[in-house]
Amino acid sequence: MNNNQLTELPKEIGEMPNLLYLEIGNNQLTSLPDEIKYLTSLQILHIERNKLSDKEKERIKKLLPKCVIHF
Repeated sequence: MNNNQLTELPKEIGEMPNLLYLEIGNNQLTSLPDEIKYLTSLQILHIERNKLSDKEKERIKKLLPKCVIHF
């Protein structure tokens, strides 16, 4: 879902607990929904080149503690 000018992800993203890899770089995201914490199998998240604040990045790290995150 790279390069799509996304401004948000639907909260239903959390309904994909078996998702291993998510690539949502180069969009217009300023935050991710709390429901990402339900992506318990997620191993790698690419979220580069978005509009995330440092505070939001820290929140995402806490929601996905076992995931390798590329900001």
